[in-house]
Amino acid sequence: MSTPKADHHTGSPPALELSGVERRHRSGRGVGPVDLTLEAGTGLAVIGESGSGKSTLLRVVAGLDHADRGVVRIAGVDVGRSAPGRRDVAFVSQDLPLYDHLDVAANVHMAISGLDLEQDVRTRRIDEAIEAADATDFRNRRADRLSGGERARTCLARILARRPAVALLDEPFAGLDRRRRDTVRDLVCSTLTAAGTAFLLVTHDPEDLRSVSRSVELAPDGRLEPAPPPEPS
Repeated sequence: MSTPKADHHTGSPPALELSGVERRHRSGRGVGPVDLTLEAGTGLAVIGESGSGKSTLLRVVAGLDHADRGVVRIAGVDVGRSAPGRRDVAFVSQDLPLYDHLDVAANVHMAISGLDLEQDVRTRRIDEAIEAADATDFRNRRADRLSGGERARTCLARILARRPAVALLDEPFAGLDRRRRDTVRDLVCSTLTAAGTAFLLVTHDPEDLRSVSRSVELAPDGRLEPAPPPEPS
């Protein structure tokens, strides 16, 4: 199984930089201030209680929510004024969203449909991404007929084909049973790392911390603090 190579180069700026980023809702709940740096090909797990702002943090990076203050840089670019579709990110939520009326290959194609690519490059990216995500056996199956693990691997293939600087993963393994969850989580995290894609993984499961190189915790008030290391197996 080969992994597509990323279009990121040594000496490039960090994949993601957050400087004093804060977002508060009318209720006062929210996240921040947050300062963190994430290099290409590294993962960061974000843990914390419900309501601590984990998903809000991802939405701010994606541009789905606007930061009240602070700077978000993706691959060295200040994206504070950039629309979600203009940011070099991929977002996968807990419900593993796909186009259910399309098969796996077509779903992967949709992830790169807006990119200016020659047809042979487009086809090669799709094939390489599906192979790297271990989705070859069901590439022609409609998304509404996929299992939870197959949907997760299809979402991974979409990320790999697009090759964003940053992948934002909002509890994408939460709906899987334990055995399948461990297998799919390890595949997703290791494949993104090998491809040079930085990723933020929001999770409630301490086991997920074993698949990432770093972790941070959001306190109940949304402030960032170091996360405790995972307990030995």
